[in-house]
Amino acid sequence: STMMACPEAVLTQAAEFTTALDSATEFVARGSALLLLDDNDVVATFVSASQNLDDTSWQVMAYNNGNEAVVGLLEGTEITALFDSNEGLSGNAGCNEYFASYLATDGAILIGRVGATFRFCPEPNGVMDQEAAYLDALRTATTYTIEGNTLEMRDANDAIAVQMVRVLTVNLPEPPAGVPTGRVTAANGVNLRSGPGTNFPVLAVAPRNAEGEIVGRSADGRWWVVAVPSAPGGSAWVSSDFVAVSDADEVPVIAAPAPPVVIPAPTAIPWPTPAPWPTPTPVPAPQLSFTVAQSTINQGACTTIQWNVENVQAVWVYPPGQPYRNFPRVGQGSEQVCPPVTTTYEMRVLMRDGSVTTRQVTVNVTPAAPQNPLSGTAWQAVNFNNGQNAVVTPIEGTNLTLRFESGNQLSGNSGCNTFSGGYSVSGNNISIGALGGTQMMCADIDGVMDQEGQFQAALQSARTFRFDGNRLELRTAGDSIAVIFTRLQ
Repeated sequence: STMMACPEAVLTQAAEFTTALDSATEFVARGSALLLLDDNDVVATFVSASQNLDDTSWQVMAYNNGNEAVVGLLEGTEITALFDSNEGLSGNAGCNEYFASYLATDGAILIGRVGATFRFCPEPNGVMDQEAAYLDALRTATTYTIEGNTLEMRDANDAIAVQMVRVLTVNLPEPPAGVPTGRVTAANGVNLRSGPGTNFPVLAVAPRNAEGEIVGRSADGRWWVVAVPSAPGGSAWVSSDFVAVSDADEVPVIAAPAPPVVIPAPTAIPWPTPAPWPTPTPVPAPQLSFTVAQSTINQGACTTIQWNVENVQAVWVYPPGQPYRNFPRVGQGSEQVCPPVTTTYEMRVLMRDGSVTTRQVTVNVTPAAPQNPLSGTAWQAVNFNNGQNAVVTPIEGTNLTLRFESGNQLSGNSGCNTFSGGYSVSGNNISIGALGGTQMMCADIDGVMDQEGQFQAALQSARTFRFDGNRLELRTAGDSIAVIFTRLQ
């Protein structure tokens, strides 16, 4: 085993535990429990590790950088993750706060769209690249396992996406009456560290509104020392930015322990002459862009909306009538949209000064041309207007037919000759143009040639049409019957 120096009580517990393990001669598994036995005496009991992520806090130790390598964090940076009980994930990615939804069931996990604030951190060098790579790795996670205090997420190819260690939440003991106290004010709780600085490791997290005894402070007053019996030495350090204290003016200054990593201060370079103060770097102005690739599309087609924002806190892009908070976006992106009707999309931007501004783009949708219901149908006339104020039936032994073809063409038989021509349809309006055809003379049926001219004239008089089941009516401009057909196909 390792040979670390630990408090006496911890060393005693460790010795008793290893003695119990050495004495075990058999085991029994009961449900989620493992019992180690010495004959019939239980010497140790273990329970299986919970795979529940609800209300757990973690610190990232390594992530997949997208270049087939799992790497640790840059020195001086910290990435955290908090899974709440409402399927929400939040944390700090090294510079910016991030937030997302998640679903976790039976070892499978799905991370929703990730949103983040838009701060720029120039130091340490590479922290912004690290942040982007971590968030990309987080989004690739499809499975997870918890072993002890370690959480490991893997992608669809079973490659490691992110590795984390648990940050334990402690309940501080109730402080005695009359002692200096502190209350946690941070929404996600506050880290309890082994020393006064973010370069010291996190021992645990104290939840919001937790109250404990203040036993000391740092020399600069930026860190408090709080009583934590379970911590090494019985105390831990907490940032004064996240704690409201009472009656702590007289607490003693406690010397800080040696930091884990000592970085020597650079040697000062004397200036030959006093230099003027440098001009402060101006805060970059916000940059907002919200565009659409094609502002006019045909119904059923798609286009792409695009946004690019810089030097702001947050951005949302959403369709009309939807809660904007459900659509957080990163600073630069695009989305394909296929609106069925003319639609306006909005971009909402939270500026650095807390103000809100919006931008809109409209996608105009041209309705699809109406379909021609007559195209591809064929009919046989049962009545037609003979032009003498009478609607008559065809002469026995003759067939008067009409076929509407594609391309606004029609054809048919008028009892003796075949004919063809053009037509147009708009709604229930119809117009039949000039008709041409064969020039046969049919004398075997009396009156067939007169009928042919009357039928074609009736067709050309039609101005409207309507269906009634398998029946088609063509009517004149005065709403008189022109021709009545029954369907052939």
